[in-house]
Amino acid sequence: MLLISFTLPIKVISEANTFENPYKANARHKKQKKDSSLMMKNLELYRDIPLTIKLIRISPRRLDSHDNLTMAFKFVVDAIADILNPGKRAGRADDSPLFKWEYDQERGEVKENKIRVEVYSEK
Repeated sequence: MLLISFTLPIKVISEANTFENPYKANARHKKQKKDSSLMMKNLELYRDIPLTIKLIRISPRRLDSHDNLTMAFKFVVDAIADILNPGKRAGRADDSPLFKWEYDQERGEVKENKIRVEVYSEK
């Protein structure tokens, strides 16, 4: 059952194929986590229950789905997991057995870059 769905103006790119200045990459990572955290505070309502979190990338070009798509969402996943599973070490909150992560992508308009988050209960 769908609990909540929302769209965020966050551009995610494949971290696996990016060759850029480490400072620029770090700034992007921090911005993704900060923007995700601010926009997703209402997810606190769903702590401690089994969830399926589906992350959908909306962009004009597709990423290959077996590794680049999941890598693109790394910092968004960390931000969501920190809200749903607080108190864990950085990057460790997403390994909870309560969460199932799914990834998808949709073709967007030219220069359209955003993500949609859908949270489903497991019951």
